[in-house]
Amino acid sequence: MADVQAVLDRMEVLDQELSLQSGEADVSRGLTAVNMAQDHFEAIVAKYPTLLGDKSGTVTTSGSTETTTFPARVLRLDSLWMIDASDSLPDYKLQPLYGAGTHRDPYNDTIYNLIEPGGTTGKPRAYWTDGTNIYWDPIPDGTHTIRWYGFQSVTDYDSPADTFAYPDIVMNGIAAFGVKLFQYGFGDAPGEYTRLANEVFGPTIEALQGFRREGARPIRTAGIYI
Repeated sequence: MADVQAVLDRMEVLDQELSLQSGEADVSRGLTAVNMAQDHFEAIVAKYPTLLGDKSGTVTTSGSTETTTFPARVLRLDSLWMIDASDSLPDYKLQPLYGAGTHRDPYNDTIYNLIEPGGTTGKPRAYWTDGTNIYWDPIPDGTHTIRWYGFQSVTDYDSPADTFAYPDIVMNGIAAFGVKLFQYGFGDAPGEYTRLANEVFGPTIEALQGFRREGARPIRTAGIYI
């Protein structure tokens, strides 16, 4: 894996007036520009379902508590899976809820659930999120571990020696956009940054999309795949 200095080197190729080698004057601002450029790249990636969605982690429910805090820096949530406590493997996929609703019956003030209407609590089988909290249905009956899959932004770089988080194909776009950020003056419209980011990162996004698997995995029968 390359380090962030490789991005700074590319920036010097694009603008030979920059001084981005160790100890030189522009290194600190160069890192800021790289972080800003990467933020724009990640904002674009987050709009594409499953693209770079290879990150995963877990959240934990609490008994009789409707919500769990949304995982940090996750920009796109692709799926949630209940983890079986007996073997720590995914048991079933939780279904996203899109309709607005409530857990409480307005006529008799009793709590109900959309997925399991016969009980007040249970193992969550569906969810909705506003990006701050994850809302469970049914309301959890205890502590459960749920694994998330999605796209999570990386933390900012603070040293040229930090490992660059993305494939090398992303470096040129980050470098080009970072140089443009150096060159922008006062009074530039914020929309110009967004337009330029889409223009610079467009080919990179198209290339990365080529790794998506669209169909079901092949089935092996009598020594052949069908």
